[in-house]
Amino acid sequence: MPLVDKSKGGFNLGDYVEVKDRIRLFYEAWPTGALVTGDVRISVDDDTPRVIVQAFAYRTPDDPHPGVGWSWMVLPGSTSYTKGSELENTETSAWGRAIGSLGIGIDKSIASANEIRAKDGKPSQEEEAHTDDGSLIGTVAAGKPPVDLNLRQTPSGALAGFKLTQGAKGLQVLATGPLAEALQPFLAELVGVRVQCWGTVEMVPWERAGETMPPFRRLNLERIVTPEWTLPAVLEAESVPLFPDELLTDVEGF
Repeated sequence: MPLVDKSKGGFNLGDYVEVKDRIRLFYEAWPTGALVTGDVRISVDDDTPRVIVQAFAYRTPDDPHPGVGWSWMVLPGSTSYTKGSELENTETSAWGRAIGSLGIGIDKSIASANEIRAKDGKPSQEEEAHTDDGSLIGTVAAGKPPVDLNLRQTPSGALAGFKLTQGAKGLQVLATGPLAEALQPFLAELVGVRVQCWGTVEMVPWERAGETMPPFRRLNLERIVTPEWTLPAVLEAESVPLFPDELLTDVEGF
């Protein structure tokens, strides 16, 4: 069944490609490429504030003519899936358009399913696990170091982490300092348990068989809520909202 009935003037999201699929096609074609967020603006037109984001799709590190994409969204977002995470939604759409400007994933439309969904208010399957408070929900599993449930002491402090999974997808989650020391004793008990996480994201470079691969994203944990307890009990700083369809990667290898 289509997500929206065209006969009623809506959009069938089956006619659009997901940004995550464009990203996959982009890196398959250009393994050394990179997606870069450019200009970010706040504009007020007719008393309506908007966030505007520019993105570039570099096919090679020295690409003289990268793909360019722009996207905008009203502030606040007009749907429950965009309100509170307008910048991230707009950035995702801009990435999709930058890739699309290179002729990748535009067999059906230059617009992406993410862009249409943000305007129409329909969530993707992964977005259904993304709450309005900016958290990400998933199941705890053991990953590869440093997210293998173990505690490590480094010159900069303690580290402990796990893999947050949703089906066949996963995201590394890493706690540091006092939070790592408080969390680690409970990690083994949390395997297979659904938890709710907040944090900020960093790009992590990695290699496979000596070949440099596109960087993946790791969540630097700020807060975790389980069915039994919360760490820390009070969140000291506002976290960055997350987008599972952009952040999650294939579990294998992470």
